[in-house]
Amino acid sequence: MRSPYTVLGVNTTAKAADIKSAYRQLAKIWHPDQNPDDPQAGSRFAEIAHAYKMLIDPELRLKFDNGHIDARGRRQARPSRGFTANPFKNFKDSPPKPRPQPTAANQSSDALDEAKFEDMVVHIFGDAAAKKTKEQAQDKTGQRTKTDAPGMDEDPLTTLDNLFKKWKSRHKPKTVLPSTYHQIDITLETAFSGCEEELMFGDVETVTYEVPAGTVDGGEIVVSSPNPQLYGDAVVTVRHQPHDRFRSSGSDLHGDHPIELAEAVLGGSFVYEGLDGPLRIDVPEWSGSDTVLEIKEKGLPKPKGKRGSLHVHLRVMLPEKPDPNLKDLMRSSKKAWYL
Repeated sequence: MRSPYTVLGVNTTAKAADIKSAYRQLAKIWHPDQNPDDPQAGSRFAEIAHAYKMLIDPELRLKFDNGHIDARGRRQARPSRGFTANPFKNFKDSPPKPRPQPTAANQSSDALDEAKFEDMVVHIFGDAAAKKTKEQAQDKTGQRTKTDAPGMDEDPLTTLDNLFKKWKSRHKPKTVLPSTYHQIDITLETAFSGCEEELMFGDVETVTYEVPAGTVDGGEIVVSSPNPQLYGDAVVTVRHQPHDRFRSSGSDLHGDHPIELAEAVLGGSFVYEGLDGPLRIDVPEWSGSDTVLEIKEKGLPKPKGKRGSLHVHLRVMLPEKPDPNLKDLMRSSKKAWYL
């Protein structure tokens, strides 16, 4: 689940008033009643409400900032830790058991133990080291001598301890630096066509990234770090700037258009300027100010070559100057209603 700061589009230092303002604006845009044709409106509205609940409560916000709870409000589990002690230490420090006197059975057992240890050397150091060890392990009298094979002159557990330390140093998990969060504001025309932006990492490294065509308001773009050892990835939240003719809702666009009373009653048509050019739109007869005309495939681009819809909200307007004929028509109609 996304960070509540990302959902509301506010900084981690935002005050309560900024959080309330961001919530009201987003809730108005994403309320399901305002988006009856958008199946994702309900879940987005719920996400916005949950983020507001998390950040407006000082106690919950502090727990989230300190990592005690996640974005869903659930307690964070402590990360599991690796070995902090030598796993062979207790075994090595335990007192040795008395060694039995050599017998035929014991000699057979010693030979078996030596064979097992040789297998271990093969597994750890390779066949060459095992062969060299076997050749150097005995002198002409059949007695064991000091070898120059790696690890063979040490206690086996000491050898394994050293190997384990090397393994831990080589397989030490890489530290992942935290992501940084940014916001950019773009016009609807830019959201329609897409663009390239630049982001500064540190003070010297600049990365160019793409804002794809059709990026919706609140969409996030992850910009990979140019140097993971110094910087974490960047998460850029895209916001749509206010437009003089349109409002965006996901991939859909909403706009208003005034029509005269006669056109509302009798029907007609008008030319409407869309984002990618003019459109001729028909007005059905008896269209009121609550009429919304949907023109499909004239919104923002969507995946797979599709587009959202353009929703034109009609606004019935009276003439700028009083019209005597219109007044007489209304008076005669009013008398007819009473008769």
